[in-house]
Amino acid sequence: MVFRDAHGVVRAQDDPVIMAAHDAALLVCADGRPIAWAGRLRGHKAIAQVPGIESVEFICRAGVEAGWRHFFLGGGPGVAEKLAREMSARVPGLAVAGAETLPYRPLTELESQALYERLRANGTQILWIGLSTPKQELFMQAHTPSLPGVIAMGVGAAFDVNTGAIPRAPSLMTRLGLEWLYRLIREPGRLRARYAEVVPRFVAIVAFDRIRRAKHATETSPASGNVRSV
Repeated sequence: MVFRDAHGVVRAQDDPVIMAAHDAALLVCADGRPIAWAGRLRGHKAIAQVPGIESVEFICRAGVEAGWRHFFLGGGPGVAEKLAREMSARVPGLAVAGAETLPYRPLTELESQALYERLRANGTQILWIGLSTPKQELFMQAHTPSLPGVIAMGVGAAFDVNTGAIPRAPSLMTRLGLEWLYRLIREPGRLRARYAEVVPRFVAIVAFDRIRRAKHATETSPASGNVRSV
């Protein structure tokens, strides 16, 4: 399950491997409010923002009665374990199957097989992945086919936000779709170059899509004379 923001959409336009990872996902959610706005412009009136940050606790609560078993994988050293403790404190009765930090490199075949065995042995049903984009999407695409019955959730920064390592944007900025601006203000050195590319390109992608769809609608309308009868 992919929680998608504007950065991920732009990266997918440039890299067919990332696009394929999106296409392979069970579900792609509008993690960022601008993604939800873009969906509504395409006619999906019911689409709404589904933040990965909030979804962690929401899904943990939703599965308590059914006994869903959660495994937290990723983040910096000790972050996954800290998130498991935090969710256990927030959600009484939460079933935690385990928590681990991944190495800063692709897993070897032996490491992958050992991870699969641990996840199967502890009955993992929900696998939370806390990596950056596109690492977590590519990780899920590579490994979830070997884990039938496991739902993987790529929530990235939700690990750090939910453990208090990174503050979330004020609710007003979130509602206005300016969470990216809050992050830029807090980390200008790391994010300035990224957002200088992502913001205008995302706007251009949405605008081009609107123009293309409007042109297609005009060309195939009965008034245009280009619609062939069947």
